[in-house]
Amino acid sequence: MLGDSTAQGIGASAFDRGWVGQLQKLITTPEHSWRVVNLSLSGGRVRDVLDEQLPAAERLEIDPALVTVAVGANDIRRSRRTELPPALERLLATLPDHAVVGTIPGRPSLVHPFNELIRRHSSERGLRVAETASAITPPWRGKLASDFFHPNDVGYAAWAAAFAAALATL
Repeated sequence: MLGDSTAQGIGASAFDRGWVGQLQKLITTPEHSWRVVNLSLSGGRVRDVLDEQLPAAERLEIDPALVTVAVGANDIRRSRRTELPPALERLLATLPDHAVVGTIPGRPSLVHPFNELIRRHSSERGLRVAETASAITPPWRGKLASDFFHPNDVGYAAWAAAFAAALATL
């Protein structure tokens, strides 16, 4: 798991109630269990995935069966937005072929161009897209944690369902 604080489950009532823990439960079967290696970073941006998390994954010397990425919201909030498209393009070009990338949640008028870039470049590469942006968009009532930024258990359940739906297309 790569990305930001959402991959850590910040805002959930327990570590396994974030989208990663809920997704693990959704896709685990009696025949197949999943070992999760979560390299995400609270406050993480796209450049953190590129410069720190992907190299850390390579150093593990394992061949992951699944790579998921949820990142971009911190870039929109704390960076010059002009820097995000080339960083996203670089990330999408670098990810393994079987990766699943979440769209960026937020005000649709703000995140739409970035999510279109994610969809277009992922389609060109054959990557899967989890529509996490539509899983937690207005109205946010009942889906946000007390910080009004991160999802809560309900919001993360919607994210986990979006990742599971993307995996179902494999």
